[in-house]
Amino acid sequence: MQGGFAMHIGVIGGLNLDILGTPHAPLSLRDSNPGTVTLRAGGVGHNIGAQLGRMGYKVTMLTALGSDPQSGVLMDLCKKDGIDLSYALHTHCPTCTYLCLHDEGGDMYCAINDMQAVDQLTPEHIAPLLHALENASLCVMDCNLPESTLLYCARTLNMPLFVDPVSAFKADKSIDALPYLTAIKPNLMEAQSMTGQKDPADCAKWLLDKGVKNVFVSLGEQGVYYASHSDRGRMPALPLPENLPLTGAGDSLCAGLIEGLLRGLDAKECAALGCQTAHDTLILLNQPTL
Repeated sequence: MQGGFAMHIGVIGGLNLDILGTPHAPLSLRDSNPGTVTLRAGGVGHNIGAQLGRMGYKVTMLTALGSDPQSGVLMDLCKKDGIDLSYALHTHCPTCTYLCLHDEGGDMYCAINDMQAVDQLTPEHIAPLLHALENASLCVMDCNLPESTLLYCARTLNMPLFVDPVSAFKADKSIDALPYLTAIKPNLMEAQSMTGQKDPADCAKWLLDKGVKNVFVSLGEQGVYYASHSDRGRMPALPLPENLPLTGAGDSLCAGLIEGLLRGLDAKECAALGCQTAHDTLILLNQPTL
């Protein structure tokens, strides 16, 4: 932050209502199981934006909402996360929803997602909304967006651009936008899917050759492979307590990388800050409640 004012960051991407059910005992199929049901806001773009909001940035998100009660729930949740949804597109589709059933240990048993609304974020619908980001210092985009919208925003926005590919299935959507990107953060599976390469270094070189300025390939517990046209290498992850849940690691890694880019740090320094931010966030999120 400079001069006491929060830097403005734009986010364009998916926002969904996560409904998570966890039984108290092993699942009994075709029966009602006592347990806990949790509602939370989700989606890669939202999750990165929420972490940036916790770090003190002003976050405006361009996304799609439905015309149902769930959209009101999401708006309330995002307000608590420090994300401004004033410019969200309101559609006639159901609000994007992710319904996940866990086993008694908290691992996913099965899930259903309904993401029709985000498909309405076409270039024609997003174009009138981009003025909301005119004062932003950087824009985050995720590959939940239609491919044409990713490319349109990449060509149109005159600011640093950071992309998270979301999944190996969706990662290829960002390929045509690569020459316009300041940075991209795939995990290894996503990078391999995009490039046809196996080694993180070869994946990063392929992406750099397509025009991206900075590449950060997340490697889980092995850290991050970083690369730019002037430097490349692996930044190890910082050690964490055994059995610590890793939920939120990728989002906080992205937030740290983005903060580094905004500070003007090089790729190695950004990777170090990203790993530190992920480490500190996981420790904070998993502190015992007094």
